[in-house]
Amino acid sequence: MKKVTKKTCENGLKSLIFAAVGCFILFLLSVFEVYPVEAQTWYLIALLAAVAVVQWGAVAFVLNIRSDEIGERYEMNTLTWFLTFLPAIVLVVLFVILYSALHGTVEFFALDGVNFLVSFAILAAGVALCYLFDYAYITATKKNQVQTTTVKIVKKESKSKKGKEPSQEDEKLAKKLDPEGAVFPDLVAIDKEFLLSPYVPAPSANVTLRQLCDGFNAYLESREMYYLPETIRAFVSGLACSHFMILEGLSGTGKTSLPKYFAEYTGANVCFTSVQASWKDRSDILGYYNDFVGKFKETPFLRQLYRASYEPQEVNLMVLDEMNLSRIEYYFADFLSVLELDESQWQIELMPISTGGDLPAKLNGCAVRIPQNVWFIGTANKDDSTFTVTDKVYDRAVIIDFSHRNESSGIRRNQQPIRVGADKLQALYEEAINDPNYNLSRADYDRFSVLTQFVLDAFDINFGNRILNQIVRFVPVYVACGGTSAKALDLMFARKVLRKLDGRFDDGIKANLVKLERLVLQQYNKTDFSSTLEVIARLKRKLF
Repeated sequence: MKKVTKKTCENGLKSLIFAAVGCFILFLLSVFEVYPVEAQTWYLIALLAAVAVVQWGAVAFVLNIRSDEIGERYEMNTLTWFLTFLPAIVLVVLFVILYSALHGTVEFFALDGVNFLVSFAILAAGVALCYLFDYAYITATKKNQVQTTTVKIVKKESKSKKGKEPSQEDEKLAKKLDPEGAVFPDLVAIDKEFLLSPYVPAPSANVTLRQLCDGFNAYLESREMYYLPETIRAFVSGLACSHFMILEGLSGTGKTSLPKYFAEYTGANVCFTSVQASWKDRSDILGYYNDFVGKFKETPFLRQLYRASYEPQEVNLMVLDEMNLSRIEYYFADFLSVLELDESQWQIELMPISTGGDLPAKLNGCAVRIPQNVWFIGTANKDDSTFTVTDKVYDRAVIIDFSHRNESSGIRRNQQPIRVGADKLQALYEEAINDPNYNLSRADYDRFSVLTQFVLDAFDINFGNRILNQIVRFVPVYVACGGTSAKALDLMFARKVLRKLDGRFDDGIKANLVKLERLVLQQYNKTDFSSTLEVIARLKRKLF
């Protein structure tokens, strides 16, 4: 039985019992001749009781069919309420007509008005008295239950603290326990939200990757934000080859603004989380289970990650702002490991399942799933207040460097947002990756292999299948976005391979950097491999 219907029946049954008590009081007064009640008065009271029972049944029926599946909410407009009380209205009008027409001819309807009104007032007073006693009883019982629960929890907590007395805040917190027993109250609220309003995706715009990048660039310029075209292409292409991206550079170069405006332009969901220097483990980003209150302390990050499961066709960008204020491999370690597994295993355990309690519908046991429509984007500053990003993190992420900003063209653009869903974006990526016109040719592989082999021989730097797989997906998407395969290789080589030379001062580094520079100019022109040449120049400045 639904909660609304059950509550209506319980209240109706209680009213019926209280009415019976009032009738019994009225009967006693009549028997002992304190106030005699005429037969016709009893007849009318019985008819009104029948009307109340009929109306009670009508209300229970209507609320049952108009309430939601779990019976916690019902939709009732003015017309529905009128129709619900129509049985009582019709019967009362019928009684008025009958008593008016047959009052002097039929003994059953020969009612003494004064006797009925006084009798009905006594009956109503008896019912009101019953309700008063019931309210007092419920209030006293509830207060006693709260005190008992609070005492039990405070005693348990004080024992665990080895005799430490519970504070006033602890006692207040204990009084706020959820009687429904939901361990994840916010996630359960999301379950209910989508149960009442199921997700209906909006259609995606019919665009190509190049149109997406050009339109996004125009949208940024309309907001007076200026980026190099290769930065826009790298950002869109990076989403195709990894679900983890790092936007790295000096403060104030627009790292945080890029995902913010991309979400605005494409209609994506975005969740910003400011990383704190004190973060040490996953509980700082996902939350933790509070033994004292029996609840999980949910974070906005966890709520958005959970909500993404209900909106499979929405792009979700989880932005970790200044993520290297703390060591990334500490608080983000679970995500780094899980994203390396098969997609069916993308989930992170929030707490042991043995903890028990009522759990949200979309959790797998006590583990939250990472849907395919979620991308993690971290911004990283390069200054003395931050930690160095390690190779473990760099290898798993797509790196976009923000050492340059574009200048305004002077042309005022007015680009309107579009809607690009996760399914549309993934379809565009797969179309580009499977198009032979966008993939690397044998000549491209051979030229690039010359550089990678030299780096291996001269600097003992190699990269595994993870980076190779990223290159295989990054290059064709970058070309489809309007770039060239040479520039795509340049970006990946500079950010994924050469960055491993940072901090190295081995013998022969200087001479080999000069040789590498010459080799790059032999294989590519300056424009195509400008990022690689800039990295080499920066390394040379540090060493010479």
